Amino acid sequence: MKQFWMVWNHNGNAPRYKHESEALAISEAERLARMNPSDTFIVLEATHVRRVDNMQRADLRVNEPETDDIPF
Repeated sequence: MKQFWMVWNHNGNAPRYKHESEALAISEAERLARMNPSDTFIVLEATHVRRVDNMQRADLRVNEPETDDIPF
């Protein structure tokens, strides 16, 4: 995964576009600020990524005893 930047406005929707450079994100923040003079736009930098790619599974029913005395 490559590094990316996003532009965020705490009064608006969640950011969706990943900018490939800091300069592009700053330009977008400035464009949005001009269109919305009373709002603040913040450039966010992605700095770290974490992912768990293994899943431990356990079937807790494996050790249940078989019974034939179920009333239905």
